[in-house]
Amino acid sequence: MIRLLVSQSLGLKAALPLTSAVLAQVTTRYFDEAGIGAAILLTLTGMVLHWHLPRHRMSTEEHMKDGKLTEVEARRQIRFYSWCAPIATVAGVVVLIAVLIDMTS
Repeated sequence: MIRLLVSQSLGLKAALPLTSAVLAQVTTRYFDEAGIGAAILLTLTGMVLHWHLPRHRMSTEEHMKDGKLTEVEARRQIRFYSWCAPIATVAGVVVLIAVLIDMTS
């Protein structure tokens, strides 16, 4: 794509390697920053789900006792929190490790 942007008629053939190197560094930096942001967001989401799980479980049990939720719906909600919390936390840590390994190499 860079070769299409820099034509030979402009006499910028010598600047092509420099331009491609600069663009590669800039895009890599943005991808690294986006990866770090995604990792932080995933980890924080997992932590919030972990912290909210006991309160949500109690609330779900109360709603079930009041007849607002069926037993199947309550189990499904509790299962969602108990599965998604560790998955989000582990995924955030894995993404962070992958980005850090990519940045150091």
